[in-house]
Amino acid sequence: MFRSAPRGTHRAAGRAVIDYRGLAVPVGRGVGGAAVIGAVSATAALAGGATATAQGPASSAVGTVRGAAPSIAPASQSQYTSVKLRLGARGAAVTYLQKQLNAHGASLTADGVFGSATLRAVKNQQSRAGIGVDGVVGPKTWSALTGASSAPAKPASGSSQPKLRPGSRGAAVTDLQKQLNAAGASISVDGVFGNGTAGAVRALQSAAGIGVDAVVGPKTWAALSNGTRIGGSAPSAPSQPSKPSSQPTLRQGDRGDAVRTLQGKLNERGASISVDGIFGRGTANAVRALQSAAGIGVDAVVGPKTWDAANSNVRITDSGASRGEGRPSSGTSVNGQAIINAARSQLGVRYKWGGSSPSSGFDCSGLVYYAYNQGGTSMPRKTAKGYTFGGRIISQSEAQPGDLVAFTGNDYGHMGIYVGNGRIIDASGSRQQVVERSIWNAPHVFVTYR
Repeated sequence: MFRSAPRGTHRAAGRAVIDYRGLAVPVGRGVGGAAVIGAVSATAALAGGATATAQGPASSAVGTVRGAAPSIAPASQSQYTSVKLRLGARGAAVTYLQKQLNAHGASLTADGVFGSATLRAVKNQQSRAGIGVDGVVGPKTWSALTGASSAPAKPASGSSQPKLRPGSRGAAVTDLQKQLNAAGASISVDGVFGNGTAGAVRALQSAAGIGVDAVVGPKTWAALSNGTRIGGSAPSAPSQPSKPSSQPTLRQGDRGDAVRTLQGKLNERGASISVDGIFGRGTANAVRALQSAAGIGVDAVVGPKTWDAANSNVRITDSGASRGEGRPSSGTSVNGQAIINAARSQLGVRYKWGGSSPSSGFDCSGLVYYAYNQGGTSMPRKTAKGYTFGGRIISQSEAQPGDLVAFTGNDYGHMGIYVGNGRIIDASGSRQQVVERSIWNAPHVFVTYR
């Protein structure tokens, strides 16, 4: 005969016991009291919610069972969706979860084991649904999978526009990254909300005139859908709509005759690159220089406006001086030592995104803006990328104190003021203050406004 376990003995020492109350349909009383439900490896739920721990393989002599455990006969959806599941869980509820995840695009083995693959699939589903991404399957996650009403209804706009922030992952982030690139960013579309994506979101929010916090909520989604451009205002219609077929959108990595045509146009505008039909780094730099000279969004993506600039009289070599785009005003010289002195006077001031004064704090481009203007060189407020392509890129051997060092990672996302001997002064996000330090081993270019 099988004896029921004493009350409370299910709290055994060792690995956490998973409580499967609510998973099984009611079972009858049989030989020795409680009927044994197959060979189990975790706590099984019996009638009335009482639990017992299986001590080993069950005997083949079982009592009369008027119901069935979930592993034997189908159970209603609610018996599974009322259970919270997490990494390490096992059983019929996990099998049901895996099948639901597969119905939403996952590719899992429905083996009833909540392992790392199931965890990833759960997190992806949570990200797509715009709910907390924690890998724990509770009411909201079950609701997202099954359409059950256990989770509160979301606003109409929330179903396709979830709130995203740094650390989010999944299809919703992939969609965000694609829309950011269409708005003028240049970031990897990998479904991971990292530093590059956060920087692009902040740039979009700044361009849209909304709160700059890198959190993608209704206002940020609206800015994307309204056509806000990261490099400036919303795009206008192409001035030459009659030639779209001969002016395809091009970006780094493209190849072919259209790229050769672009490279020839860039050389006519003052570039000096190979006409090889390969849109590589040299071509991308020439495109950025042309875009900066034309006063359009600097993103190295060749769309209608960039084609128009390539077919115009804009010159890459003299554009900054002739148009005044970010260069010192006419007749004003650059005093490198005065710029360095102004920057050094702010050592230790706190880092603040978008800050450009001692009272508010500085980000990297805000420090450049402050030091140059305090040093007697009139400069407009721009991003690090804007300062990079508003100036003239030079070799390290040409660099002088007071010039700029722009780091090309995260789409030219950081810069500092060169003080000579391989050192810069910069507003450091990682150190949260203005510091003077050596240039580290990361891709960078030197920029001058002399």
